[in-house]
Amino acid sequence: MLAAMRSCALTLIVVAVTAADSSAQSPPTFNQDVARILYEKCVSCHRPGEVAPMSLVAYEDARPWVRAIRTRVAAREMPPWFADPRFGRPFINDPRLTDAEIQIVVAWVDGGAPRGSGGPPAPPSFVSGWRTFKNRPPDAIVEMPAAFDVPANGALPVFTLWSPNPFKEDKFIEAVELRPGAVDAVHHSDVTARTLPAGTTLGRGAAWPGGPEVDFVPVYADGTSYNGLTADEAARRAALRAEAFRTTDDYRLLFYVPGGGFQQFPAGAVKRVSAQNALAWGVHYTPTGKPTKDQHRLGLWYAQTPPAHEVITKRIGEAHIIEGKEFVAQSADAEFPAIPPHAGDWRITAITPIQDDVTLYALWPHMHLRGKDMTFIATYPDGREEILLHVPKYDFQWQLQYQLVEPVHLPAGSTIKAIGHYDNSSGNKNNPRPSAPVSWSEQSWDEMFNGWMELSVDKDVIGRGSVYTLATPKNDRVSLGIGAGPPGRVFVRDVDGSVRTSGTIGPSPSFIEPWTFARGQTIQTERLSADIGEVTVTLFDVPPDVAGSATVGGPAVQVAIEQPGQNGAVTFTGRQGQQVTVHISGNSTKGVTIQMLTEDNQTLASMTSSALSFALPAVTLPASGSYRVVVDPRGPNIGVLNVSVAEK
Repeated sequence: MLAAMRSCALTLIVVAVTAADSSAQSPPTFNQDVARILYEKCVSCHRPGEVAPMSLVAYEDARPWVRAIRTRVAAREMPPWFADPRFGRPFINDPRLTDAEIQIVVAWVDGGAPRGSGGPPAPPSFVSGWRTFKNRPPDAIVEMPAAFDVPANGALPVFTLWSPNPFKEDKFIEAVELRPGAVDAVHHSDVTARTLPAGTTLGRGAAWPGGPEVDFVPVYADGTSYNGLTADEAARRAALRAEAFRTTDDYRLLFYVPGGGFQQFPAGAVKRVSAQNALAWGVHYTPTGKPTKDQHRLGLWYAQTPPAHEVITKRIGEAHIIEGKEFVAQSADAEFPAIPPHAGDWRITAITPIQDDVTLYALWPHMHLRGKDMTFIATYPDGREEILLHVPKYDFQWQLQYQLVEPVHLPAGSTIKAIGHYDNSSGNKNNPRPSAPVSWSEQSWDEMFNGWMELSVDKDVIGRGSVYTLATPKNDRVSLGIGAGPPGRVFVRDVDGSVRTSGTIGPSPSFIEPWTFARGQTIQTERLSADIGEVTVTLFDVPPDVAGSATVGGPAVQVAIEQPGQNGAVTFTGRQGQQVTVHISGNSTKGVTIQMLTEDNQTLASMTSSALSFALPAVTLPASGSYRVVVDPRGPNIGVLNVSVAEK
């Protein structure tokens, strides 16, 4: 029996080895082994109409390129991915091939790249015209406002076209994709929902300094194109620096690079397309040797689950350390230190304190031609450090975003920093001018240091925000003072959720005029930008308006306004054809509007002033009867003033 068992064991071993040897003699095939890998990791780019130079969908497509495929795959150059696998957490969009997959591709090519028997598996399906694997077309498609003529040759700078927002209300987006019309001519692009530069409206002007005239650029009242201001103009220089180092990006919807341009968020997390902002289309073209037209499209997939947290884009950089020394700006327009000529390993660190609990969804390093590497490090309140992302060989040609499989929770009291190095030496083959110092702007010949984060603030819940229930006031009317704060809105809602009145939050205090109180009313605050912070709202119990009477040519009547939102009215009697004027004296308000009205509320004269004394223009009374002088302090102003009526 023992001998028989030994014989059986020996037989099994021999059979197993023989089978392995037989398998080793048969190389992998396209249909049975390689197509699956290409479909999963490659054909989102390598298919007809996409950015890659060849399709890899069919065997006939891939066969002429097998040597190039082997070289790039074995060197781990394709698919492109630059995160160091030794650090960080898993990323959703990591396209790397496993060691086993690389071995299959290499063995297939070395074995003659056979087709194999049968047919390949079914290739992935794509919604026509879009790269995503989503199973439905976009809910909304927005086009760049006009097609741009890309010349055959030459270097084009980064520039921005703007379009009016097509939405009448805010839209919450669970996924977004940006698609160039001429993929081979686009180096990178992005779309951001943001406000127009101050003092501009959309019009026709230079696309960039010295560039062609195009529509849909911000234009000042004197006809000057914002895009066309030259870099040596102080205002433009300051604007360029601000672009290079701004820490919030309003509502950046997406950044496109070859192989990218799509992002999807976990259930409940959304991007907002604010109805109050325009859409800014930033584009950087690379001419291909023949003229072409490009018109980007933006695909938006609306949230299918109730939106809870708004994803905002924020740059790390409330503080900077440069070459080991803290950089402190002495003024708002202080010049950020330039990268010195021939510097081969210039270091910069940007730091942002986390003031509220946040959830981190993605990281995106952005530099230009001299960028060498970037590392993102979180420091938790207990002192523990975690390397979230390390990109040891930054490549300007592949500006990838790194989307986390599981979002990272950063509690209040944490800090996050981005550490980067630049090579401004002649050893950098991409460096256009190693002998010159490097300034900062969005243009690729300058530099940027942007460690972008996609995050949401845990306490900010969409549809709820900060909600306060109003206590029952003594009087029937209430008003609301709104302090300065990050851009936002304040809604007063009735018990059924309908909006009774609303106001805005901004850099200056604002005010909501009185409304009639009803039991169950609430105040809701809502943020409108990527900035975070606090705002103070003050509810005022508004007493009845002050009433008084005067006679033409008689003594002045004192009007004392005690609560914000309270007004005053002084009546007098006049006769038809009588010329009168209203005099204000002893005005202690910081601004008040005075109106003279007829009995049927027609305005005869009006003036707003903060002067101690002033007078309305003389008025000829249209009829005999009663008239009113209305005293309406601006916003939350209160105070005392005297009203008198004199005959001219």
